[in-house]
Amino acid sequence: MSDEHGQEFEDDRVTIASVEQSLPRVVPPVDMFDRILAEIRPEATVVPLQPRVHRRVVVPVVGTLAAIAAVVLIAVVALGGDEPGTPDARAAIAGKSDPAVSGEALLFGSDADGGTVQVTLRDVPAAPSGHHYEVWVLREEGGGEMESVGVFIPTSGDVDLELQLPGPGNYAAVDVSVEEDGGPSIHSDTSLAGGSFS
Repeated sequence: MSDEHGQEFEDDRVTIASVEQSLPRVVPPVDMFDRILAEIRPEATVVPLQPRVHRRVVVPVVGTLAAIAAVVLIAVVALGGDEPGTPDARAAIAGKSDPAVSGEALLFGSDADGGTVQVTLRDVPAAPSGHHYEVWVLREEGGGEMESVGVFIPTSGDVDLELQLPGPGNYAAVDVSVEEDGGPSIHSDTSLAGGSFS
């Protein structure tokens, strides 16, 4: 250290010592730390999300962010694929909880592994807070149990999806449900829209 810097340091030390001696000694209250914590703590209670059961979807879905990622991946598949040819079956989709929703579902290769359903929806409202939409299919021989094929959160009123079918079969219907984020892995019984294949 140079003599100049050493002198500056010594001057600063002397000044600090002088100021410290001129100030009265004050002992803070015993509960000061508790009062500070009370001021900065948030008023809301944080509730951890329950893990969501994996469903048969394009990608495994865990919570809302994964649902958003799933729809982005689905959109890429839908936009990047070749025209699949003549559909096995077609369903006109009509709104249920929201009559303005309309669309169409097309089945391709539904009698073999690797079959898909293309779902086109128009005038889709934003999902309610804390909810997302889920697409289900119903097989004629499935005993009345709907099977989940994908989830999405719309970024606009127009939604185009290409989803993997759960397996070969004769499909009778398609449904779009309103599901609570982190809810049970069964249909909520609230349908946004749906239709029957013919």
